[in-house]
Parts: sequence; structure tokens; C-alpha cells
Amino acid sequence: MLDIIMTLATDIFEDDDILPTSRLEEANRFDSMNLVQFIIELSGALDMDIEDEEVEKTMTFAELAKNLEAKK
Repeated sequence: MLDIIMTLATDIFEDDDILPTSRLEEANRFDSMNLVQFIIELSGALDMDIEDEEVEKTMTFAELAKNLEAKK
């Protein structure tokens, strides 16, 4: 799951330097529109409903993966 998250994040935020330990808000092109696009595409890629509230901009990509794994 982390691989999918990292691939989408790299593409959507146009940031090849994102690490699993990076916070979402640290991505180069982080803004509310890209965050919404990230959530929509992530929901589709993982085939699960992800609410905006579940993706906090202060969490790391690894934390997001862990939370979504627990939800599955």
C-alpha cells in the first residue's frame, strides 16, 4: 500500500524527493486542490472510500499507509 501511496504522491505533487517519512504538507506542490486529487485517486487505486478527514496534512505518508491498512 505504501508503494501505491508514494507513486501517486510523486505524480500528483510532482515531487521526486518525497519519502515515506515526509509529511504531506512538505510536498513541493502541496495545496488543497492537489490534496483533493490525491485523495480521489488514492481512493480509486485502493478501491476504498477515504474521507478528507482521514488524510491529515500533518501526517506522514507512512502514517497514512498504516491508517489505511488498519481500515481495510
